[in-house]
Amino acid sequence: MLLIIACDVMREELLKLKPASPLQFRFISMGLHRWPERLKDELVRVLAEEIPEGTSAIVFGFGLCGGALSGLKAPGIPLVIPKVHDCIPLLIGSRVEYSRELEREKGTYFLTGGWLEGERTLLTEYHRVRNRHGETKARKVIATMLDSYHRILFVTTGHPRQKERLAEARELSLLVELPLEIRSSSSLWLEQLIDGPWQSDNFIVVEPHRTISEALFSNADLPSPPVLQA
Repeated sequence: MLLIIACDVMREELLKLKPASPLQFRFISMGLHRWPERLKDELVRVLAEEIPEGTSAIVFGFGLCGGALSGLKAPGIPLVIPKVHDCIPLLIGSRVEYSRELEREKGTYFLTGGWLEGERTLLTEYHRVRNRHGETKARKVIATMLDSYHRILFVTTGHPRQKERLAEARELSLLVELPLEIRSSSSLWLEQLIDGPWQSDNFIVVEPHRTISEALFSNADLPSPPVLQA
């Protein structure tokens, strides 16, 4: 059995997969991404909990996440981590496609259905400020938050409430006057996350009692080889 410790942002994408072996999930609040040290503390706490009997490895549904994983120590079983700095390449399906999107437009703000269901999204922040300070202030705040971006890219992942979340992405696009583009994704990397193979170009395997080093992610920004389809 595998224990999957994953960010809530990919809950729906992971739960819809059909694993080859038994899994147990523990989902971590995506809001902790804003505070890497708090995220690290939460992951330390989860790793210190009793591991279910029969667990052969712990698999992280996280990237390096602002350094939050750096310094974590594997318990008495291996840790498996996708070799990414954040989860967008993982959700898109490859670093190749992620790199292509950034080559097209470096100032890309990525969205998925899961990101729009977080505790504090850009839209919830807009509505919060509008309720307290009015429309003008709310628009100014949200425009400032996206000041360095030039487009919004919504990645379709088969999220069960994708239609509603896409409508929210369109609302956000209109509010900040940024073009909205939509692209599909591949679930292959997530499937490999729960079933393997954990090949070295896409995954890091940390042996029992070893510590995760940030240096392990040194080439995480390099595109992984394209997957050849038969």
